[in-house]
Amino acid sequence: MGRTLTRCAGFSRDQAGQTAIEWTLVLAAFGLPMIYVFAMLLSILAAHYRMVAFLESLPFP
Repeated sequence: MGRTLTRCAGFSRDQAGQTAIEWTLVLAAFGLPMIYVFAMLLSILAAHYRMVAFLESLPFP
């Protein structure tokens, strides 16, 4: 257990990969929510296209 704590304490002092970790966290903070936003917008666009296709296929009165 002591060896694990020593390794974890070493990670806090080591700043070699800090920039990569920060970029990973920034991309995760914006990228993961955008997946759901794009999925929602795609479903809205598909519903709109279905409505337009339905209205265009109606016969003229």
